[in-house]
Amino acid sequence: MIQLSDARLLELKNSIPEKVGERVRYFRELNNLTQSQLGALVGSDRQYIYKIEKGKVTPNVVTISELAIAMEVDLKYFFDFEITPS
Repeated sequence: MIQLSDARLLELKNSIPEKVGERVRYFRELNNLTQSQLGALVGSDRQYIYKIEKGKVTPNVVTISELAIAMEVDLKYFFDFEITPS
């Protein structure tokens, strides 16, 4: 089992919300949705979607799943930061 250093844990806590936020914005724009429209689809407001996209909040896996379903995107694309789906 690999033990993560405190520095690596901090890096993950900072980078993952930013990367997920970038993916949310990418897919939202790909679907021609505004933040308000996406928020309405998942029962949130525009401000929460904004915070997710900016990496200011860390959405849980249920919220990420709801966003993926609303935008008709396979959930794996929210976490595979090396690829951009076609």
